[in-house]
Amino acid sequence: MPDAGSVYYDPVIETMPRAELEALQLERLLETIELAYDRSALVRETWDAAGVRPRDVRTLDDFRARVPFVDKDAVRRFRDERGDPYGGLLCVDPSELTGVGSTSGTTGDPTLVAERWGGSGLSSPSIITRDLWGWGVRPGDYVMLVLFTFRGPTYGLFQHSLGTTPILVDFDPAEMERFCELSLEYRPTAVYNFGSVLINAVKEACDRRGFDPRDVFASYKGVTFAGEPLSPRARALAEEWGVQLFEHGNVGDVTGSFECVAHDGLHAWEDTVLVEGIEADASDAADGRCELVATSLGNHVAPLVRFRSDDLVRLSYEPCACGRTHVRMWPVGRRSDEVVVDGRSVLPLDVWGAVETVDACAMGLFQVIRSARRVDRLRLRVGYAPAWANRLDAVRDAVQAAVLDATGVEPAVDLVPDGELLRLGPPHKIPRVARA
Repeated sequence: MPDAGSVYYDPVIETMPRAELEALQLERLLETIELAYDRSALVRETWDAAGVRPRDVRTLDDFRARVPFVDKDAVRRFRDERGDPYGGLLCVDPSELTGVGSTSGTTGDPTLVAERWGGSGLSSPSIITRDLWGWGVRPGDYVMLVLFTFRGPTYGLFQHSLGTTPILVDFDPAEMERFCELSLEYRPTAVYNFGSVLINAVKEACDRRGFDPRDVFASYKGVTFAGEPLSPRARALAEEWGVQLFEHGNVGDVTGSFECVAHDGLHAWEDTVLVEGIEADASDAADGRCELVATSLGNHVAPLVRFRSDDLVRLSYEPCACGRTHVRMWPVGRRSDEVVVDGRSVLPLDVWGAVETVDACAMGLFQVIRSARRVDRLRLRVGYAPAWANRLDAVRDAVQAAVLDATGVEPAVDLVPDGELLRLGPPHKIPRVARA
């Protein structure tokens, strides 16, 4: 563990010059593709169909020019056709696994994530530890873990790599009163991980119990939000309380990315992942958007190789003001979430801020309902608080007006109780797009 006064958890890696970082990536990439081709049935079949072998890759440029992509549909198709729960990715005997997680399934049915952790519960301390250390979290601190489908490895990272004491709370709006009580008692220095629904639930808990939310968060050096962007209303509340927010993003199901104290993009640790951006159409090139493509570096259990994520991002390889040299990204949305209404592109984030301006819909729970990417009418399913059940006509009119003003498209709105939408997934990340 580094000296407590160090700005960086791993200063050599975090500030490594680009040329040295790319040399390290190539070394790890060549090892990864040899193993994946030899042991991953999906990788081998995909490469054979493209006429590519590991010996054909000697440079990063070779890799980008020759190696075929895979995506989540390919993993699911292999899983369903072959009866392989790991989608042809597993490179070790299942008996060697120490855990199995899953994706959230908000863009389709969940896929399994095979894990093999060392004796201390760790395989790589880079994700989370480098980032929270950079915020000022130090050994001996309490940290609040607000989790849902995964606990074990994350718990271990906080204990062993950071030397902190985790306090576990369920990712559930009903738990936010307890979250406030524990925050006031133990004075943690970080939260992993929050979201818009929970921030709104904290406000309700504070109103109910008479807590001052500024006091609840007074000890926190950083609060992570993840899964999807914070809504404008939730961000405004958190900033009003003096909370320093840090976004945590996914890097193509390979690893994670975090904001640093400069708040200028999310860092992905390139000693663990090779990041690419591909432009799918002219509109992407025009505004700097690209689809994120990620390759595992050092994952010998179930590596993803040239995985098309469907995530739209903007990328920069320029060094950050914080001194770190690893790639930064700015999430834009999911390509598959876009709906085109009479030629006008609409993403869920375009709708979100408008929906939550309506008091009855302050939780910001909604779905875009569509039968195809291009539709004649924008259809929304929007959640409302139970107290408004007798005034739904007025709520519907308000939502329609707000969305029209924000997007230029007048929607058809179907109102449902908030609880109905919360049941569709972990509340930080309900499916924002659903088929009609």
